[in-house]
Amino acid sequence: MIVFARARPCSTGMGLTDRSRERVADELDRLDAEFDAVPVVDKQWVWSREDYAFIVDRFERGTVGGAGIWPVAPDGTVLLVRKDGEAGWAEPSGKQEPGESLEATARRETCEETGVDASITGVALAQRVAIRAEDEPPVHRLIVVFEGRAERVDPEPEPDEIADARWWDRHPEPLLYDDLADLSIPAAD
Repeated sequence: MIVFARARPCSTGMGLTDRSRERVADELDRLDAEFDAVPVVDKQWVWSREDYAFIVDRFERGTVGGAGIWPVAPDGTVLLVRKDGEAGWAEPSGKQEPGESLEATARRETCEETGVDASITGVALAQRVAIRAEDEPPVHRLIVVFEGRAERVDPEPEPDEIADARWWDRHPEPLLYDDLADLSIPAAD
């Protein structure tokens, strides 16, 4: 008798949590193969049922999460944005569209939010996030901040989404989330 083994369980019949966890693991494997040593931080977020339903819908449409770029200019400054309604500064970023790679998401969002084209040189940070809502199973998502390069040009913040976009030679206060404090700004070194 011949016995066949599988490296991973078949996704047929798996629940939302397992399917989303598997999709995130597959994407991290791909990123590791392409960029080497992807730094991963695990997070858990609790969202409203409405926001959770939106994320489940995006997962079912084939997305894995979202991405942005930590764009460094030749002078070592980094381009950061402050979105409308937010107090903190962060990398230009956004949600992945169905059929789009995370790298394409990061480049598109950076250009849309700032008018600046950036290339990707590596991965600065990957957040593996378990999103929960009351009485709902967790759905796993991946948020990637790519390292990148960009020419230092005057950014043009996207109206009705980006309140401000600036080049920084140090980490501004406040940052949108703490993990950004660990990312390098060469001009500050």
